[in-house]
Amino acid sequence: VSAPTPPARRYAFLRTPRWIGLIALMVAVAVACVFLGRWQWHRYESRHADSRQIGAVYDAAPVPLEDVLTGTGVPPGHEWRPVTMTGRYVDGGTVVLRNRPAEGQAAGHLVAPFVARLGDGREVVVVVDRGWLPADEVEEPGSALPQPPSGQVTVTGRLRAPEAPVDRKRPHGQIYTLTPPQVLAAAAQVTDVSAAAGLPVMDGYVLGAAERPPAAVALGTYSRPSLNWGLNLSYTIQWGLFAAAALGAIVILARREAAERAGMGPVRRVTRDDLEEDLEVSEQLRRAARGLPAAPRREGGSGRPELLVMPEPAALPPADDAGRAPGAQD
Repeated sequence: VSAPTPPARRYAFLRTPRWIGLIALMVAVAVACVFLGRWQWHRYESRHADSRQIGAVYDAAPVPLEDVLTGTGVPPGHEWRPVTMTGRYVDGGTVVLRNRPAEGQAAGHLVAPFVARLGDGREVVVVVDRGWLPADEVEEPGSALPQPPSGQVTVTGRLRAPEAPVDRKRPHGQIYTLTPPQVLAAAAQVTDVSAAAGLPVMDGYVLGAAERPPAAVALGTYSRPSLNWGLNLSYTIQWGLFAAAALGAIVILARREAAERAGMGPVRRVTRDDLEEDLEVSEQLRRAARGLPAAPRREGGSGRPELLVMPEPAALPPADDAGRAPGAQD
């Protein structure tokens, strides 16, 4: 019995260009899956934290803005908290937040700068997302935009952190993100914003819920956000499984090829029907080679074809010394 092949020689084919390329491809796929899984994990953490924050403060009673405002920033633990503030909107300063769906439909959000008067007499400029209208009513250049109430107004809304700025060319009087400096820059295109000049600007915005007195044109309101963070968690697990499968495929394919090279490849499992069919084909070939008629087939009681073995022909008498059969004439 020959000695078994050492593993170093059994898997020598792994050093061939074909296998090196295959291994590199599978490793690259696994690394890509890991990065995608990490991205989904970060999305899960962010959405889960937002969901906890919404559940903690969304239904709380509104408090004055100055009670929660730290300097000009929104404290992390107070995002989505209802607040009230009294002041005045900048006249004619409404701009449109583009490409932002609301309640399942294309919408344009009406955003305006608001000069809020705090309890200690200070004033601060707050960006207010007042509500939304269908996109085709407000996003066309030159559309007449509904304006907020004039004079002293009390606004109730929810604190939100500022969005990341978008550096792209904006249509006149329109924005792509709720970033206070970009909102004020867009408002300066459509009106005189000197009333807000020199005042501190809150680093965030207020998602409007109600105005007193009410505006002449009612806007669409925003429902409670629903964050499906469980979907991101499932995606994280799926990408991890894909990465493991890519690496496991290398092991499985390598072991299979090593077995085939050693003559120990997968064995074909033969059923009784397959065996009977192979025997029948063999018998037909043997009879055809001997010039005999093919064996007939018939269906047995089990429904499977049964092989009928024809009796062998009678033996012929021996020939004479001249090689002729008995009774043969010259």
